[in-house]
Amino acid sequence: MDDNADATFTGELNNDAFGYSVSDAGDINKDGYSDIIIGAPYNDPGATNAGRTYIFFGSSSMNNIVDIVMSGDSDNSNLGSSVSSAGDFNGDGFSDYICGAFQDEAGGLAAGRTFLYMSSSPASEPGIVSVKDVPFDQGGSVAVKWMRSGYDIIGQSVVTGYLIEKSVPPGISGFSWQSVATIPATKNLSYTFTAATQSDSMTNNSGTVFFRITALTSNANQFYRSNIMPGYSVDNLSPSQPTGLMASISGSSVQLSWNSNTESDLHHYAIFRDGNEINISLTSSFEDENPSGESALSYSVAAVDIHGNYSPLSDSSNVSPFSQSTLTITAAIQGFYNAAANNMVLSDTVTLLIRSSASPYAVVDSARSILSAANLTATFNDVYLPAGNYYLTLKHRNSIETWSASTVNINGGNVVYNFTTSASQAFGNNLIQVDASPARFGIFSGDVNQDGTVDATDLSAIDNDAAGFNAGYVVTDLSGDSFVDGTDFAIADNNAANFVSMIRP
Repeated sequence: MDDNADATFTGELNNDAFGYSVSDAGDINKDGYSDIIIGAPYNDPGATNAGRTYIFFGSSSMNNIVDIVMSGDSDNSNLGSSVSSAGDFNGDGFSDYICGAFQDEAGGLAAGRTFLYMSSSPASEPGIVSVKDVPFDQGGSVAVKWMRSGYDIIGQSVVTGYLIEKSVPPGISGFSWQSVATIPATKNLSYTFTAATQSDSMTNNSGTVFFRITALTSNANQFYRSNIMPGYSVDNLSPSQPTGLMASISGSSVQLSWNSNTESDLHHYAIFRDGNEINISLTSSFEDENPSGESALSYSVAAVDIHGNYSPLSDSSNVSPFSQSTLTITAAIQGFYNAAANNMVLSDTVTLLIRSSASPYAVVDSARSILSAANLTATFNDVYLPAGNYYLTLKHRNSIETWSASTVNINGGNVVYNFTTSASQAFGNNLIQVDASPARFGIFSGDVNQDGTVDATDLSAIDNDAAGFNAGYVVTDLSGDSFVDGTDFAIADNNAANFVSMIRP
């Protein structure tokens, strides 16, 4: 004897307290080897803390696969809090066993119970105990386990072998059995055979196959058939890791490509950006259009088979397509501008849309800031974009959307654009002069409903608010004095008469 364990037994679930009680169980199956019984009084599958006991049959090479399980039948019974061999109570030559459930309430609050279990001679028929998928394979096979016939024991030679048969699910005429294999009887307590299945279990196909075992003898008319049990196989082997991932910049997109996997059951590739799955691809390439918000991006891909098994992630490929820029915009809002003071009466929020230089001029980024009344500037920090040329669009809550006259190069650092120096600073010269000295131009006020034009609908909204003496921070206040009155109506009316509308490429 040494200090190394020859067999180790482990509980099924968290907090089962497997091993709370342990005892010799005698020779329950009368195979000449002593068996053991282990209690887990806090096991839950039967009921909360109902408890379980586990019997492991001894053999010349002891394993840790449970052979008999007894479960408690009510909450907090704690079956298995104590276990022991009970000797041979019924005199049949087989050891019996006893176990306690000290909190069982059948007789009263925590009254407790003790259970005596009588062993019996092994059945002459073999008994299938499980049909399980073979783990870590490509599918297509199951492990069929059965307990031996009672005649397959030392001292008897009645059973000569076991016939394994399988069948597809029974139809109108019942099962259709097909011989799989015949293995010799070797007086093992249990047997396991790996059998092929017709198909794997998938969403549209259960893949179920049924098995039975026949214990054969030297007499063709004498045999013992087991119970019938179904099972199915699944592909639980993931595809191989994709290789050769490369990421590159193409305009405002990131192009990915990698080497194709060769698995026949490959379904698609999962695309990951910065550790998050963002999309799938059916081919070995992908375009990530207009990613934004980060100065550097890390990509990886995983291969996914038809059963949903993910491969390990590919090596990552990193790109830094975006430069950090700060945009400073100078602009004046027509209604807010005070020519006498050379400033605006009110600072207000404006939105800057940064658009692609090519039709349809998609918005690739946006930011909000305060347009200062004092110096007519708004600063937009932390803008991340691929280096390139972009249109700038300035939006205000009651003004005409105004575009830069042409594209502006953005390539990191500080970018400055001034809408006030000339009407030609806006696309289509879509600015109005608001000051003569110094000469300044502003964006048209009056687009109250933000439909891109100043017209009767805007005038109606202003007129209604003026009639209601509306005041405060409202979109119909074009002059910025916190009142809706004739001054606001006059600004919008003049612009409507001149058919002022948004002008864009």
